[in-house]
Amino acid sequence: MEKKVSSVKILNIIICVILLIAFAIIGTNMKVNAEENRADEVLPSISQIGYSYRKLPLNIYIPSVIKTSVITYDMDYYIDENIDTIKFFAKMFNYHLDDVIYDLKSKEKVNSGVKSKNIGYLKDKDGNLKEFDNFEYGLIEYFYDLNKNRKDLRHIKYEPYTGSADYVEKLIIYYSNIYNNVDRTTLLSIGAAESGYYKVKYMLKYNNVYGGMSSRGLIKHNNIELGVLSYVRMMSKSYYGKGLTNEYSIGRVYCPVFENGVKKASSHWIGLVQTAKKKYRNYTDDISLTDLINNTQIA
Repeated sequence: MEKKVSSVKILNIIICVILLIAFAIIGTNMKVNAEENRADEVLPSISQIGYSYRKLPLNIYIPSVIKTSVITYDMDYYIDENIDTIKFFAKMFNYHLDDVIYDLKSKEKVNSGVKSKNIGYLKDKDGNLKEFDNFEYGLIEYFYDLNKNRKDLRHIKYEPYTGSADYVEKLIIYYSNIYNNVDRTTLLSIGAAESGYYKVKYMLKYNNVYGGMSSRGLIKHNNIELGVLSYVRMMSKSYYGKGLTNEYSIGRVYCPVFENGVKKASSHWIGLVQTAKKKYRNYTDDISLTDLINNTQIA
C-alpha cells in the first residue's frame, strides 16, 4: 500500500512539472502572438523583450530640412545673364558698354525692383512702367530712349555695309522673333523687293534695305544692324500694329498707286513681294544672337 501511494505521488510530481513547463512555454508564445496580431503594432526586426512598436500609418508626414537658396534678381543678375545681348545692341546704337552698364545701375538706384522685360525702367505718360513682350524688346526701347535723353553718351560711327545678303536676311529673321506681331516671310519679301534681294549697292551703302525715305532722300543708318532693326521696328509699330498685315494692306501705304481715283497697292510691287515669298516661305526662323555675332559687321 505504501509503495502504491509513493508511486502516485511521484507520478503527480512529474505531471505537475510537465504542466508548469508547458504553461510557461504556451504563456510566452501567447504574448508574442498577441503582439503580432494587433493591427496597429509591429515588432522590430530584432526582438527586444518588454518593448512593442506601433506601425506607422502610410500617409504619415515626416518633416525634412530643405535647404533653399534665394536668388536676388537685381540689375547685376540681369546684366550678367544677358551681357552678350547688351553688348551687341550697345555696339549697334554706338554706345560704350561701360557707359550703358553704369546708366542701367544708376536707374536701379532710384527705382524699386528690376523688370526683366523693361530693364531701362521706361514709363508711359501716366508714370507707369511699360510692359514689353521680352527682354530684347525692352532693351531696344531703352536704347531708343537713350538716343533722346543721353546723346552725350553716344559715339556715332558710320559703317556702310559691304557684306552678304545672307547676313541681312538673318538680321530680319532675328528681329522678327523679337516683334512677335510681324510675319518674317512678308518682311523678308518686302525688303527683297525694295533692295534687289539685299544686293543693291547704293542702298547697302546707306544701310537701308527697305527703301525708307526722308525729305532729304534715302534714309542713312549708321550700320546695317541698326538699319534692319529700324525697318522691322517700323513695320511692327506703323503697319502690323495698325492692322496692316499682308502685302495688299501694307502696299496701299508702302507703295501706293491711284487707279480711277482709288488708292491701292502697286500691282507691280505686289508681284515682286509675292515672287520673293516663294523663296522665303521655307526659311528657318531659328536664328540666334550667336549666329549674328559670328557674322557681325559691327566694329
